[in-house]
Amino acid sequence: MDEKLTVETLLKPFWTGDTVYQESLFFVKREAGALPESRLIFTPGKILSFKSADGTVSYIEGKDFTVDAVKKTLTLTKTSTIPYKTVEELYPKKDSPLETKISHKKGDPSTFLLFGEGFFFHKLQAEITYTHPAGEWKGYTPKYVGADLPNTMEKLKNKKPLKLCISGDSISAGHNASKLTGAAPFLPPYAELFALFLEKHFNTKIELKNFAVGGWNAIKGLADAKKAAAEKPDLTVIAYGMNDTTSKTPHEYGENVKGIMDAVKKENPKAEFILVASMLGNEEWLVIKENFFLFRDDLKKLCGKGVVLADLTEMWDSLLSAKSFHDLTGNGVNHPNDFGHRIYAQVLLSLLNE
Repeated sequence: MDEKLTVETLLKPFWTGDTVYQESLFFVKREAGALPESRLIFTPGKILSFKSADGTVSYIEGKDFTVDAVKKTLTLTKTSTIPYKTVEELYPKKDSPLETKISHKKGDPSTFLLFGEGFFFHKLQAEITYTHPAGEWKGYTPKYVGADLPNTMEKLKNKKPLKLCISGDSISAGHNASKLTGAAPFLPPYAELFALFLEKHFNTKIELKNFAVGGWNAIKGLADAKKAAAEKPDLTVIAYGMNDTTSKTPHEYGENVKGIMDAVKKENPKAEFILVASMLGNEEWLVIKENFFLFRDDLKKLCGKGVVLADLTEMWDSLLSAKSFHDLTGNGVNHPNDFGHRIYAQVLLSLLNE
């Protein structure tokens, strides 16, 4: 029996309560003779729904998979139809004819990584809704910071229209969210989810203007900041970092983000900001994990009255202590899947929702 999924349940912070909705799973066969496995965030209680990521196929416990509550794992049966990959398929060789690969595994130029845009990974993933012991989450937990965004909260609480602008890279543009790839269940990317929930929760009108562009870093965002500034937004989400970590130092990155804020505040002195510290990229790819934390710390220095941090870096680090990167990715290297976009939105919402 499926849980009825609403905007509220999909955007309910996964770390709260005793039920997690549509947690994504990617199954891997790690060695010859072994059965494919995937790991859950929480200790599973009652499984309410387990389907393909597009929602078209339901899977049956005992027939398609087994559960180990102690290990927090799901294991496929020998007759299961649930998709999976072997380790060899996750790491194709450079001379492999496979088109869905990207260069290259860190430290090994002869080995590539499985990669695919669109809904390639979406078709390989499953989603599970299940109960679990309340209070089990011990990872990063975002806190309400509305007191530092007084102008935004005044408008929301008094049901006044609010203009929300997004300045960011491909993650903020919505890449690999199923709505943009044209795959069921057509879930909107995090920016739309964030705006939608604010409208419903505060019963007010949110005007969303998204200026995010795939492949951009903060310096390109700064060069284009006049577009967002011209909108005179009440609240601007600035979300770069994934494309900055390999080419810019934290100080340069912070200066570029500050430049975007200055441009917006020049047009609207009352403007307020949420600075997003990026999710982590695939550590086996070209990204350097430590740089994400350095860039996050540089954003912290910009925070204060009117400026708050959405720490997706810390959230992803916590998640990856429980799950694999492939459970959460939309393309294999640097984009979130539907569940990841929901987590982005959940973190942002938690900053404004008491």
